[in-house]
Amino acid sequence: MSQLHIGKIKQFVNANKNLFNGALFSLFSFINKGLIFLLLLVLANYIGPKEYGYLSFFSTLLTVFGFIIALSSEGYLSFSYFRDAENGISESCSSSVLITLLIGTLLLVIELIWGGKLEPYIHLDTEITCYAILISIFTIYLNLHLNILRVKEKVISFGFLTISNALLNFVLSIFLVSTLVLGWKGRIYANLICGLLFGVISIYYILKKHYLHIPSKYYLKKILLWSLPLIPHSAVTFIRQGLDRYIVEYNYDMMNVGFFSFAMNMANIIVMIGIGFNQSNSVDISKVLGNKLMSCEEKKKVLKIQRHKLLLVYLVLSLIVMISVYFLVPVFLPKYTNAIYMFIILSIQGFLCCFYFLYTNYLFFYSRTKEIMYVTFGSSILHLILSLLLTPFSIYLTCFVYVLSQMFICIFIYIIAKHELIKQLNN
Repeated sequence: MSQLHIGKIKQFVNANKNLFNGALFSLFSFINKGLIFLLLLVLANYIGPKEYGYLSFFSTLLTVFGFIIALSSEGYLSFSYFRDAENGISESCSSSVLITLLIGTLLLVIELIWGGKLEPYIHLDTEITCYAILISIFTIYLNLHLNILRVKEKVISFGFLTISNALLNFVLSIFLVSTLVLGWKGRIYANLICGLLFGVISIYYILKKHYLHIPSKYYLKKILLWSLPLIPHSAVTFIRQGLDRYIVEYNYDMMNVGFFSFAMNMANIIVMIGIGFNQSNSVDISKVLGNKLMSCEEKKKVLKIQRHKLLLVYLVLSLIVMISVYFLVPVFLPKYTNAIYMFIILSIQGFLCCFYFLYTNYLFFYSRTKEIMYVTFGSSILHLILSLLLTPFSIYLTCFVYVLSQMFICIFIYIIAKHELIKQLNN
């Protein structure tokens, strides 16, 4: 290849750096999510629906502890960097690490003292619950590390860390579940080992880069004011997925919890796709909104094009996932065939979640997290009421509740975000 051609390629790459970086971030996220998807399928061959139900209860705990321990503070790093550069990273990391350490330690103490009394209700013993707390703590540190790499556009490092974690988790899970025949707990032990390993690596990186110190009271307060309203927002996941599993178990049995959880996990592939694209899209949105050289009309035009392109991508990929799972599960995982029609309904909810991602970034950038809290928490209450009323009649009705509540969220977030965006850009 001639020097002229090489030069043109370099020019093209440099001119489209954001596009290439976004594509690579999405690719690494897809590989990660793809391995998770593949793991779900492989594990389903070794554990039955009942064990899958117990594993789903553990996953619910991870989700709950994830947002309780960090108060969603790790998510602020992306926005603080584009406002305060390196100081924003340092203050965000320090505040998030401190919050995580304090709340995580408190939860461990509470679980060790009173955990035994909760076992009959959560269907998990104290040991497993403590593992969930530890995994959540170190996962938050890993997320901080990944957020730093993402905002600083360290694409290769981001990809290596993401895929290494996913691959090790995948191999360990299969080995512990199938080879050592540890059942569903083998998956938990794999999570614990990977969480500790990559959490320690992340803390070392943060220390090495001098991002860790005693956070300023000003910045700590700022992060808390941003993150605290997100607690009810984050609690939606528990109310809508965690409690639903307990409601299903109460009205039916652990076997049906397994079918329902399998269907939910398959539908979450669509949500994972949305999250993967949103990781790069949220950075692009922050760049556009924080660009002082662009006019308001230019910003509106760029953001509109972004939304339309992503919406089309989400629609096409959602259909591909729906068709693939519908035809492949009965062939390769026949014992989970009963979950197929649940999955079809829940897939609609997955697509609506992707639509939701398109607009929440605007509210996050302008620190309008209270609005998100009001909408999502209100919808979760509606979801809980409908789930309690309808689940006794059919699990399929529980699935439709997901669609209705997510539709409620999408409509209101769309209205609020559009209004806020227009207001901010016109000021």
